[in-house]
Amino acid sequence: MVNMAAGSPAMPPSGSPGALLLMSMTEIAELAGVQRPVVTTWRRRYRDFPAPVGGDAMGPLFDSRQVTDWLIATGRDRDGRIETDLRLHTLAGLGAGMAPRDLVAVATALICLQALDDEPLAAASADLRDDLMRRAVRLDPHDTCLLSEIALLSADPGWLAAAVDELVEAAWGCQGAIERFMSAGQRFKIGDLYTRTVTPRLARLVSELSGAPERARRRTISVRDSAAGPGDLLVAVADVIGPDYQAVFWAVEADAYLARLARRRLSVHGVAWDDLQVAIGPELPQEWGDPDVIVTQIAYVPGESRSPEEVMDRLDEISLRLAPGCTAVVLGPADVLAGQLRAYSQAERTRAKVLSSGMVEAIIRLPGGLVPFRPGYEVALWVLTSAYDSPWRGWVLLADVSDRELTAEVAGALVDDVVTWRRDGYRPHAHTRAFGVQVRVTDLVEALRPLSARSPAAMSSRRTKGPELVSRVTELEAGLDRLATDSQQKRAPVRSRLAAGTRTSPPTQTIGALAKARRLVILPGTRLRGAQTSGAGHHDVIGVPELLSRTRRGDRRLDRVTLAGLPRAHLTEPGDVIGTTTPEFAVMVDHHGLAVAEFPARVLRIPATERDSFTPRTLAALLLGKLPSLRPPGAVRSRRLEEHEVPVLSPAEVAFLDQFLATLDTRQQAAQQELDLVAELRDVTMTGLLDGTLTFTEAPFIQIGQ
Repeated sequence: MVNMAAGSPAMPPSGSPGALLLMSMTEIAELAGVQRPVVTTWRRRYRDFPAPVGGDAMGPLFDSRQVTDWLIATGRDRDGRIETDLRLHTLAGLGAGMAPRDLVAVATALICLQALDDEPLAAASADLRDDLMRRAVRLDPHDTCLLSEIALLSADPGWLAAAVDELVEAAWGCQGAIERFMSAGQRFKIGDLYTRTVTPRLARLVSELSGAPERARRRTISVRDSAAGPGDLLVAVADVIGPDYQAVFWAVEADAYLARLARRRLSVHGVAWDDLQVAIGPELPQEWGDPDVIVTQIAYVPGESRSPEEVMDRLDEISLRLAPGCTAVVLGPADVLAGQLRAYSQAERTRAKVLSSGMVEAIIRLPGGLVPFRPGYEVALWVLTSAYDSPWRGWVLLADVSDRELTAEVAGALVDDVVTWRRDGYRPHAHTRAFGVQVRVTDLVEALRPLSARSPAAMSSRRTKGPELVSRVTELEAGLDRLATDSQQKRAPVRSRLAAGTRTSPPTQTIGALAKARRLVILPGTRLRGAQTSGAGHHDVIGVPELLSRTRRGDRRLDRVTLAGLPRAHLTEPGDVIGTTTPEFAVMVDHHGLAVAEFPARVLRIPATERDSFTPRTLAALLLGKLPSLRPPGAVRSRRLEEHEVPVLSPAEVAFLDQFLATLDTRQQAAQQELDLVAELRDVTMTGLLDGTLTFTEAPFIQIGQ
């Protein structure tokens, strides 16, 4: 909870709410998105860090406005969210006298009120509360989601109205403001509000799998969620459809508090009230017709008491209500929807029945962490369509991405896999898939195995046709033949000319000291800020994956347009040494240049005047020769790059060492080239054989390797 300034009233008066607030060091860490000890380090290291303006038994207190200004000025607002988060701190602190549920209800109602009539809240008025009530009565005369909440305002609501106005401004609009409430976690101490929420990335995936955007471009559609909660899935569908197309939204929610909140969120996201029906209760209203799209989630139950039978009965009920031409995307526990069930149990029989009905289009097992309130809870998706006359009725698409992060690229590939699978106008065998695997339903039912399958993800053939793969295999074989011929030729011997001796260890200097003396130049890495990379850009990205050999250089590239949009982005030059200390120490010489060093990697550049003292190869080798130890237990961070020491050799030693390292690099490159060719040939062969793209013309297994 944000602390009130000493001597301030229990309920602050009208005016700027931020001026009354003080923050503890724990709250500063939460605001900045760092661990608590980092704030202590900032206070000790930076003289311009704001000084305490108060204190209590829990420690010093700081002016929240000064702290926010310092964080932004020093570049620690990487995602542009600190101003918005400060407003949430303000609301939580100044609203300490209200019940948490009432505070969130009133604040979101005020945001909705401003979104609907496009007027600021804290306008000059003799009686602000009466003015806000009149606006609510005019917009919501039947009290569907606003009137009761606005009625909870105190006699002097100026402080709350001003705080909400500032939140809307900081979040760049009402939509951003209300979604910041939904992503605020436990800041407002309302567990039942956040237990039903999912990450925006998962909600977006559900909405795109539903096919709602494509359907809405042809006609007005209806979208339903029979367990809407706070409305995450319906809001995502409204966003992907956009304002240019029309849809009718039906929501059912047993909790009246969540139902009214869902209605406010959908209103703020542009859904007209005439196109929105919210039923409060456990059952669907009988007068509602069949929807075009269903998006819903099966309620969470702890694993100890989770009933697979109840989960599958719920899924069976949804499938039975699915009208012809309708699509449903159902989110639920992965252990039931995609795991192995007890053989011949009621749940297993129900799952087999739904699978055999031909209505199951795809089953996707997702990674953990997509339900923030329960990070250990793993979920899966079932995509259902009533395609009784489809020639692919006896098949289902399985995908398992539980071993990777649900990035935009992964989500996009999953959507492509599903929409090109059994949807109208597509032929399954005409499209290769990134993660989906086509499986016969009979094989799943008879084998009683988990409903998950992984597509080989190394050198995937999903974007390559069979003849092109065969051509690539031929090229790889020819490349290995050339290397075999070259290896039979005589190679020059490697001679280090080293001998035992009593040579005095050379002096050392830290990277920071060398940079201060202008013998080295340290350049920061570029923050990509979510920029999309691919293998088809113009500039290689060199970051932690490349430095730690988890990804080969060239697998991630940026195009020129994306690069131009990144603030303070710069390209490397040939001979730059790129290094990182996070998560561990690693360096690489960039011999080619024109690459983007991705933060937290940094660039060490050798000035022309210092090429006698350092060359790129020798600098990298000397840094690795003084390889630091692992982070000590209890330490907050690893050693900074500036703290690492390098020996300073004589120009003659540098020249010889550079020549020797160049010889070793040549040998290493030849060996690495053969390893890369062998690995790629194995990946292409196995991927092509497993997905049916390649086949053997004969079976010469005995001759292979002779």
